[in-house]
Amino acid sequence: MGRESIMERGAAQQAFEAELAQVDQLLHAAVADLFPPFSQLVAAQAGGSLRRAAIVLAAGMAEEESPRLCEQRVALAAALEMLHRALAVHMRVGSTSKPTAPNLTLLGSTILAGDYCFSRAAGLAVRTGEAAVVEIFADALKRVSEGHLRQRFDGALEPYDEDSELFRAGATAAMRLTRAAEETQQAILELVAGLAARLSGQLLLPSHALTPAQLGRWQVLLQWWSAHPAAETA
Repeated sequence: MGRESIMERGAAQQAFEAELAQVDQLLHAAVADLFPPFSQLVAAQAGGSLRRAAIVLAAGMAEEESPRLCEQRVALAAALEMLHRALAVHMRVGSTSKPTAPNLTLLGSTILAGDYCFSRAAGLAVRTGEAAVVEIFADALKRVSEGHLRQRFDGALEPYDEDSELFRAGATAAMRLTRAAEETQQAILELVAGLAARLSGQLLLPSHALTPAQLGRWQVLLQWWSAHPAAETA
């Protein structure tokens, strides 16, 4: 790899990590007003490696970048992570076996904390200023909620694959921001499906369908993905 290519890769990595840091700041700010026991309930779901955010930050790269587009994809990335936390908090509701007084108190706190996170996730999605993005976001919440309910009440052996749904929704919404061409959308959705299936080490980047900036961002993402294994609490 030439010196110029190394410098370009370094710049791409710095930009990606800077955006991830902005996402993390938005997430902290979104729950800063919470107090115990709600803050502990949300903090317990803050594990993992911002993989949903990373998907958005890669899929949301455009051929022509702008400060506004960067703001939009960072807000969307934070919204998707907050949605995941809201869902994770609400999933704790079904873990109480008997309706004792202490458990009822915890149940109420859990529902309120989850609802708070849902409202903050919606607010972050609205920051994109794109009605279609908010619609994709809301539809993803509906499908994921239904998927978890089916898994719980049908007694399926395999847990519901929330990541697959959220990865796809995040990428779809991000590409709506960039007005990506059909070929680019298809290529990125295939990449996202591979990441959801934990095939990151086997993925080949479709250079024919991505611009140099997009290709650079996805190269950085795959490297980051391998270095940050999933550690979800939900």
